[in-house]
Amino acid sequence: MWQRFSTRSLIMILLVLGAMGLAVVDERFRPVFGDLAKVGVGGYLGQLIPEK
Repeated sequence: MWQRFSTRSLIMILLVLGAMGLAVVDERFRPVFGDLAKVGVGGYLGQLIPEK
């Protein structure tokens, strides 16, 4: 299991958990934190696609 776990995976987990934590603390900026998490996850998935 740990062979497939990379630094990018750790960064993505921290990004999503951090955005969720900030969204809990500050209700007014929840959509902003959601957008931040969406962009991060999209970039992570885009890096996983192999180039031709």
